[in-house]
Amino acid sequence: MPDKVPPEELPILEAMVSIRNRLSALKRDRASYMRSKDIYPLWDEAKEQLFKLKGIRGCDISPTEHRNRLDDLCEDVFMLLSLGFLSVGKCKETPAVYAQVVAMKQCFDQLEEAGVYSEEFLEPYVKRLDDFGQMIKVDEVNGLLDEQTLRILNIRYNQCCSIMDNLHLIIRDIDPDLVPIRDKLLSIRREMANIASQRKISAADVYPLQKKLRHIDSKRIDGVFLQHDDGRIPAGQAAVVGLLENVYDCAHDLIIAAESPNGTVEPLRLRLLEIKCQLERLQLTHKWTLRETDLFTHLMQLQEINRMRVNRQFVDENGKPVEGQIVLVFLMHKCSRLIVTLMGESVPVSEVLMPIYNQLTTLKKCLESVSGCGAPCSRRELYPYAMKLQSIVQSQDNGVFKDAEGGIPQGQATCSSLLNDCHELLDKLRAKAVDED
Repeated sequence: MPDKVPPEELPILEAMVSIRNRLSALKRDRASYMRSKDIYPLWDEAKEQLFKLKGIRGCDISPTEHRNRLDDLCEDVFMLLSLGFLSVGKCKETPAVYAQVVAMKQCFDQLEEAGVYSEEFLEPYVKRLDDFGQMIKVDEVNGLLDEQTLRILNIRYNQCCSIMDNLHLIIRDIDPDLVPIRDKLLSIRREMANIASQRKISAADVYPLQKKLRHIDSKRIDGVFLQHDDGRIPAGQAAVVGLLENVYDCAHDLIIAAESPNGTVEPLRLRLLEIKCQLERLQLTHKWTLRETDLFTHLMQLQEINRMRVNRQFVDENGKPVEGQIVLVFLMHKCSRLIVTLMGESVPVSEVLMPIYNQLTTLKKCLESVSGCGAPCSRRELYPYAMKLQSIVQSQDNGVFKDAEGGIPQGQATCSSLLNDCHELLDKLRAKAVDED
């Protein structure tokens, strides 16, 4: 348990509680849109409190060092603030990176447990990490972030990069001749993850996968895959054999989870399934309903479940690892990836402008579909698209989209670009339009 908050830190604790409460109120308020002017003052307040805390402790504040409850609270506040930046369309600003690298770190920890992945699976994560690194570097060069905030961001970012480097190191050490075997094992593991994600797990679904594993295992000679003609053993044996054993263990655990549900595992499995279902619903409707701060609750739930583990194992009341827990690991990994994906789909458009952005995106897709069908349209068929486009144009004030208070929300360039694309598509369709008899 973290140490008790010392008296000299209590004023900072109270201030951070106040900030978190105000952020939580903003998160819950669906009657009004979240705006930049709601987030920036709270961001400045939080940075000021962090500066005071550094002065009291006489050292830099690190997100990896939790002395007491105040450190946990600071983590929550900066997570909510970072998600707030995403919600108001400030996804290109460095504060928005914090929540994403924390979520990625949670996801990467689970990747590291399994140890081996394909290059294609890791590629999107590498791209996003590169983007985050560029954003942090630009703000550092331009002096847009204070030293303490920059340090905290860099620690979280470097944690992710370190795990990713380790995963790539394992991949690079695998001989090309072993890659097909690795890929078959990864395919079986993905099938098992899908089985673990089902509401009802059936052992009958796992037995064919065990048969495939035994077939792959039978290719080994003296425990070695693919010894070369010259007697050389291909590099990466340990990684591939370790993956084989890991997938064997997964199959065993899945069968136990199906045939003898554990009293410790089953309640957590149902809870994780509910989180997964909620995240999948958000993935389907996120363009219309997602407020990025909503993801905070799911992140906290996953962290709470993860903290129940001892040395990466779920244990019973006697401290012994429980059987069937691979189901929980698969589900936690699935939920973490969904959260990272949802964060990555944020667009640089304020919540106020999201309805306009969504309408323009949908209209553009419709016009592209009409254009792609090849057959000319009549002017009457194009009329609904023209009316919709005109209604959006009329919502502007001197060519600018404004909020209810006359402010200019984030996302003007994005929406204007979509508007121009729709105009161009409609003009091309009109040029090809035929008159009705």
